[in-house]
Amino acid sequence: MKAYLFNSENGLYEGETYEEAGMLQYEEGITLIAPPKFEHGQVPVFDRRKNDWAVIPVTIAKQLLRLNGANTEST
Repeated sequence: MKAYLFNSENGLYEGETYEEAGMLQYEEGITLIAPPKFEHGQVPVFDRRKNDWAVIPVTIAKQLLRLNGANTEST
C-alpha cells in the first residue's frame, strides 16, 4: 500500500514508499494521507495533531531545519 513519509520531528515531507498495512501502526513518520499538490518554493508539512497536511514556503521549512539542527546539537 502506498504511504507518505514525513520527518517525525518537524513534519516535513520526505517522499513516498510502499508498506504493508499492518506495519503502518508501528512506524513513525508515515501516513496514508497523500500530501496536497504544491508548487516550486513550497513544501508539505504533516501535522500529527490534526492528521492533515499544510503547505508552507521553503524559506520557513529551512528555518525549521535550522531549529531542528540546533536542538540536535545541544543534546
